Amino acid sequence: MKSSRHRAILQTIASRPVHSQEELMQHLAEQGFDVTQATVSRDIKELGLLKVPLRNGNGGGSFKYVEPGASREYPSRLHRIVAEFVEQINGSVNLIVLRTPPGSAMMLASAIDVSGWPEIIGTIGGDDTVVVVLASPESLPIVMQRFQDMKDAGL
Repeated sequence: MKSSRHRAILQTIASRPVHSQEELMQHLAEQGFDVTQATVSRDIKELGLLKVPLRNGNGGGSFKYVEPGASREYPSRLHRIVAEFVEQINGSVNLIVLRTPPGSAMMLASAIDVSGWPEIIGTIGGDDTVVVVLASPESLPIVMQRFQDMKDAGL
């Protein structure tokens, strides 16, 4: 039960901004998990989740939960490159295709390669396309959401 709850928490924070433990409890309840605030607090600690600023463009000072690896990327070289150059994000099984303007893909591929995300095996960068190869299909929605968050957040 605990491992499935942890998976649900990670999928939830990857798919939408979650600002508080109470909000996380509501999302878990919608998925059929009956949890207390103490349980959610313990799960957050066990998963090592961190709160990072949510860059929503209005300077509201809001925060959201992210996995530890994702917090290193707010803001980073990768974040800046994704925000500025990624035009399109598509995924299938264990591959993510990132489209950029001509001449930008190699810079993006290099930034991804040095980011240290454990879910990523490597990249193939062309002129305007980067193919990101994931270690497992299960990480596809999480990694795609990270890229989408960086793209949407801008700088």
